[in-house]
Amino acid sequence: MLTQSALSTQQKSIPLSFTLTSKKSFITSAATLFFLLFSLVSFKVSAESFKFKIKNTTKNVVTVFYKINKKSGDFKVRSLVKLAPGDEREKEVSIGKNDTVSFYGQNGEDETSAIVRKDYETLNKDKNEVYYIPIVIPEKENTSFESVENLGLQLEHNKVLSFLLRMDSTSMTSMSMLENNFQNIYPLGTFVFVDTKTNRLLVPPLEPSYWNNSENYFTIQDSLYALVNNNHALQAGVQVSFIAKLFDSLRVNNAEELEFKGKLSLFRWKPSPNANIYQILNDKAIQDFLQICYDQINDPDSEYQHYRLYFLSSYERIDDLEIYGKQFYSFGNEADISLMSSGNPNFQLLSTNLGMLYTKSKTLSNYYSVQNAVLRTRAYDFTSLLFNGFKNNIKTKLIEDAYRTQHQLVSNILSEYSGLVDYNPDPSKLTLVKLNEKDTTSSLTPVLTTVGNLQPYIVGVADTSKEASAIAKNNQLDGYNNRVKIFNSHLSKINSLIKQLNQTNSDIVKMSQSDEKQYKMDPKNSAGLLKEIVVNNSIVRKE
Repeated sequence: MLTQSALSTQQKSIPLSFTLTSKKSFITSAATLFFLLFSLVSFKVSAESFKFKIKNTTKNVVTVFYKINKKSGDFKVRSLVKLAPGDEREKEVSIGKNDTVSFYGQNGEDETSAIVRKDYETLNKDKNEVYYIPIVIPEKENTSFESVENLGLQLEHNKVLSFLLRMDSTSMTSMSMLENNFQNIYPLGTFVFVDTKTNRLLVPPLEPSYWNNSENYFTIQDSLYALVNNNHALQAGVQVSFIAKLFDSLRVNNAEELEFKGKLSLFRWKPSPNANIYQILNDKAIQDFLQICYDQINDPDSEYQHYRLYFLSSYERIDDLEIYGKQFYSFGNEADISLMSSGNPNFQLLSTNLGMLYTKSKTLSNYYSVQNAVLRTRAYDFTSLLFNGFKNNIKTKLIEDAYRTQHQLVSNILSEYSGLVDYNPDPSKLTLVKLNEKDTTSSLTPVLTTVGNLQPYIVGVADTSKEASAIAKNNQLDGYNNRVKIFNSHLSKINSLIKQLNQTNSDIVKMSQSDEKQYKMDPKNSAGLLKEIVVNNSIVRKE
C-alpha cells in the first residue's frame, strides 16, 4: 500500500507529455460523439416519416412507385408495393423538408395511373394522419371534342332544337320567354287588334264562339349530344351566342359534355264542320268587334300600316325541353384528391386528346328544363279584310292564288312522275304510263291512278359470299339499289304533292262557295291577301 508520500512521488514521476496526450484524445472523442449526435438530430429534423394508405382502384394488378423530388432538383424513384385489384396497404415513407413525394401505379400493360403529389409542408400539418392515395388509371376517351361553332352547325340543322340559336344571349334569363304557361294564352281562333308601334292590344281580344276548333297537327322530338371544347367558346365571330353564354354562366373549365332533348307540337286552328274561315266573318259578334276596331282609327288610308288585325291560327308548343351537362376539369396538382376516394364513386378520370381530364359526376346534371310552353305563335293577318271591307274582293284574289298553286302542283307532280318513269328499276315487271307533254291536264289523271297503286321498291341484299360471281352480281345490285332509292324518292315526293293538291282543291271549293256579302266601310286603295305570319307571343298572353 502506497503512502501519501509515495503516491505524491509517483504522480510527480508521470511524464508531462503523457498527460497532454490523454487530454487531447479525450477532446477528440468528445467532439466526434457530439458530431454524431448532432447529425442524428439534424436528420430527424430534416426528414419525417409519414403514413400513406395505398389502394388499387383498378381492375388489374399494379406496382406502386414513389418519387422523391429534392429542392435541389435531384430525385429518386423507388418501388413501394405490389397490389391486387381492390387491395390497399399502409406504408411509411420518409420525406425531407422542402421535398415532394409523388405516387403512381403501373399495370402489366404499362398503363400508368394519375400521379398523386404531396409536399412536405402539407403533410407536416397533421403528422399523425394516414393519407389516402388512390391508384386510378384514367379511362381512354377517343371522342374528339368539337368547338362551339361545330355544335352550332348541328343545332342549326336540327328542326326541333334550332330555336336555341335564336335565343337572346344578354342573359340566361332570356329563356323566360319559354316559361309562358300554355294555359295563359288566348285560344286559337281569337281576334286581336294590335298597334304595331307599341305592340299592344288596342281593344280586348275577341275570343272564339262557335268557330273554335283545334287539332294537334303533328309532334316531333329529337336530341343532340356533343362534347364541346371551351377553348373557342368566346372566340370573335362566334354566332352561337346562347351556347357561349351557357358556358360563361357555368364557368366551364375545359370542356363540357352536353345533351339536348326536345319535343315540339304544332297546334292548328281548323274550322268546325259548320263553319270555315270566311263564314266566321258573318258572325254578328265579329261585326261589332270590327266596328270597335274602326273606332280606334282616325285615318284608315294613312294609318293602314300601323294596325294589324290577327286571327290566332297556330301555336308551336314545347312539350318538353331539357338541357343536360357534365363539366370536365383539367387534372393537375390543383385537383381535389378527395374526389377519388372510395366513398365517391361518381368521380371519373379520362385520358383525352385535350389531356387528362376529370369530372366530379358520372351522370349528367339538368341545367334547364321547361314543359308545355309556347315557343312561336302564328296568326292570319285579317288587316286587309278589315280595311278593304269587302270579303269578295279578298276572296277573288285568294282563289286566283289557289288556282296558281294548283297549276304549279300539277306541273311538279308530272315532273316528278317523269323521273319516276326514268328510274323505274324493273320495267319488265312494272309498266308505267308515258306522259303526253302537250296535254298535261289529261295526263294527270292516269298519273294519279298509277301512283296510287305503287309501292316503294325494297333495296336488294348484297351477296356476302367470296365467289367471283358475287362481285359481278353485287355491281349490278348496286346499280339497281341506286335506282330504287331515286325511284322511292320520286314516289314519296309525288304522294306529298298530291296531298297538297287535294288540300288546295278543297280550299278552292270552300272559298268559291263562301258568302259574297260585302262589309261596311270600304277604304280606298287598300290591297292585300289573307296570309299567316309569326306574331309576338307577348300579345297573345292573358294578363
